[in-house]
Amino acid sequence: MNTKVSLLALALVVASPMTSQVVLAQGASDSASAYSNEDRAFLDSFISRTNMTSTTIPGNVTVGMQMPANVQYHNIEGHPRFHGHRYAHVNNNHVIADSTGRVVAIHHHH
Repeated sequence: MNTKVSLLALALVVASPMTSQVVLAQGASDSASAYSNEDRAFLDSFISRTNMTSTTIPGNVTVGMQMPANVQYHNIEGHPRFHGHRYAHVNNNHVIADSTGRVVAIHHHH
């Protein structure tokens, strides 16, 4: 990967002391801007309801990577921000992926 592409793939960490954290890729289809408190609360509630067991894959889960075909997903429904996105629990990470399985965010659920 060349330097320019590497820089675009850098993750932006959004942290707030009493809220969840989300890591987003710059240029990701979901946007590089921070999720709102409402978005994070929705994801926390959604993740709690799915109660998924974590799938293990080799290596680290990173924003921008393509998830393997064997990863199980739940479509994220009920919030316009996440239309067309899916949720997976991989290597103990709460992963938000686009419809192709490319990771657009890693949600740190509390």
